Amino acid sequence: MLSAIQYHERTKHHPGRYARSPGFLDWANEPNPFRTYEGSRLLSLPLTEKGPDLNYQDLYERKNKTPQAFTFKNISTLLEFSLGLSAWKSYEGSSWVLRMNPSSGNLHPTEAHLILPPLPETDDQGGVYHYNPFRHELEQRTAFDAGFWSKIRDYFRMDGFFIGLSSIHWRESWKYGERAFRYCNHDIGHAMACLGLAGNLLGWKTTYLNALSDEDIEVLLGFQKVQWHNSERENPELLLFICKNSDEDIPRDIPQEIIEAFRSFSYSGGPNRLSREHKDWQVIDQVSEATAKPETPGMRYIYRDYEFFEKEEPSTLAAEIIRRRRSAVAFDGKTSMQKRHFLGMLDKTIPRSHAAPFDLEAGEPSVHLLIFVHRISGLEPGLYFFFRNERDGELKQKCRPDFLWERVDGTTGLLQLYLLKKGDFRNEGATAG
Repeated sequence: MLSAIQYHERTKHHPGRYARSPGFLDWANEPNPFRTYEGSRLLSLPLTEKGPDLNYQDLYERKNKTPQAFTFKNISTLLEFSLGLSAWKSYEGSSWVLRMNPSSGNLHPTEAHLILPPLPETDDQGGVYHYNPFRHELEQRTAFDAGFWSKIRDYFRMDGFFIGLSSIHWRESWKYGERAFRYCNHDIGHAMACLGLAGNLLGWKTTYLNALSDEDIEVLLGFQKVQWHNSERENPELLLFICKNSDEDIPRDIPQEIIEAFRSFSYSGGPNRLSREHKDWQVIDQVSEATAKPETPGMRYIYRDYEFFEKEEPSTLAAEIIRRRRSAVAFDGKTSMQKRHFLGMLDKTIPRSHAAPFDLEAGEPSVHLLIFVHRISGLEPGLYFFFRNERDGELKQKCRPDFLWERVDGTTGLLQLYLLKKGDFRNEGATAG
């Protein structure tokens, strides 16, 4: 059995070689980027005519918002602004679609499933649904009555609904080979953040139910009854609870008697086939099995609660920012950024209580940022280090002794940016990237 650490070491890129991959793009077997459950009942979601009239800073701050009702229309808005389509692009006769949530290589291994309360549009029944972003539809997998939903509602002591996220490893391994497991987890983080930010525009809070096991999530989403095509199964990742923004204590689990009831439901629809042929990457199956999450005690994370470094820019609407999201694949090599905007960008990577997306409580920050800085007005070009939590003294001891560790002027409190070394590091940055 391969451990997570062994997988990490095995799939690193090195200066003299890349991690194992196909070595070419097998276009004949390029995976379909959209999963559908064929034969399921389809419910069309209404597209948003006008986005929420909120500014960019409202994506993060929770104050001054009126929570919206959990209607079919508002749930549609959440999905559209988090996981929906943003644009079509074309080049030399080929066309492809972009989505609101970023993805490694635009391959989108992440799938979303919803567990919804009874709604008029669903014949006043609750149910489990798969979200199809291509058609902006819900595909109904199973239904249950209002009495069963009331048991769920009573346990959480508030109204809300659930979104489950899963990964199709094949979508990434088709291009990236053994590193695909890394990128699938990477994309799950993107999807979580997008749901947290978009939900905040509706006055909703997203919470990660971290006590559930992968097996629990499989049962809740009906995966144990799906006949998957070879190499195309969906691997359960996590379940999120969406509720109105409040300081209420939210359970991190679901009672086993409720989970077992989902096991008895009948599920409709079967997954479409994504590729005719597949290449087996056994290392991905091994690390997936080694990292399967068991049931664990529910964990709560409390972060610091403090003001953002950069204040609101009223002319920038949040909905416009979301719709314009694109991958940064090329820069002009000339344009610079102001220091305050750069620090404001870094500041938003620090988890805060009462601020999206990190207050969904995925865990303590364990990733810091090593930054190759150039063309930032007011900052010398060089190598910089940014701490995303209270400064980790041990980390400094593990670095090269010739680093300067000079704190950047204007950074206070948790905003801790340090200059390590002056100079032009563009070549090193390109090699590391």
